[in-house]
Amino acid sequence: MQTTERRVSKSHIRNRIKKVVIRNRNQITLPREYIDYVKVSEGEELEYQITDDGTLIFKPVVTIPRDQAWFWTEKWQAEEKEVDEEIRNGEINEPRSLEDFIDALKKL
Repeated sequence: MQTTERRVSKSHIRNRIKKVVIRNRNQITLPREYIDYVKVSEGEELEYQITDDGTLIFKPVVTIPRDQAWFWTEKWQAEEKEVDEEIRNGEINEPRSLEDFIDALKKL
């Protein structure tokens, strides 16, 4: 028997009305297709919003591990953009070999 992978489209998720049941201790189980679509798993956080008309909206929370937070600071990201621009303008060349890299270091 041959199996095929089924992709879940955005419209498929948005346009289908599904129900969930509130269980013991106010817990709900989200449909697998939502979990697969937003790529979350057990232990991850979702934020929620309740609109004036009573609509409940869930969105995945993107968290940055502490040991990687430095990369996402405003200063670091500005420097990343600056270096990207220098590379685009040909101001920085990528070494093509280990010897090129060592030669470039010696010139500093």
